Amino acid sequence: MNLIPDYTENIIVAVVLEGNLLWYVSDKEIWFLDYQKRIEAFKNKGYSINIDYIDESRKNNLVLDTSNALDFLNLIQENEATVEELRESLLKSKSDVDDSWKYDYRPSLYVNFDKKILYSNYSEPSSYEDYAPEFWDSKYKDFENEIPSSKKYWLSHNGDNLFND
Repeated sequence: MNLIPDYTENIIVAVVLEGNLLWYVSDKEIWFLDYQKRIEAFKNKGYSINIDYIDESRKNNLVLDTSNALDFLNLIQENEATVEELRESLLKSKSDVDDSWKYDYRPSLYVNFDKKILYSNYSEPSSYEDYAPEFWDSKYKDFENEIPSSKKYWLSHNGDNLFND
């Protein structure tokens, strides 16, 4: 695993493409799927987003959709994480004195490119669901039921939920 989850910087994202669910731990800024909408929203409030500061993986893909998802995922391939890597990292972080690990290791986004779905469960008010491409089903909701048990890194090998104390 290339990055350690830290919900203020690097979030955990479940991505479904071509029937496969993969996990990514990456910069939270790259997951606004329709960056053009975000740029316009900032402009309407009197602010601007300088394109030079947009992550390289998104500069040429301001609108991330089914047509360019594979190219994007190839660009961020180093941020892919296995279930076991996430589970091990969660277990190590769980021993921290504070409870911030609960925020860091909760999956923040579910992006299903096959069905054009974006569900956000991000703990801060970033409103990823407001910046989904046109015709996508996007909302703020718990998406745990969308994840197959075999992909739930927060379940121990004996099935215990590691988020429960």
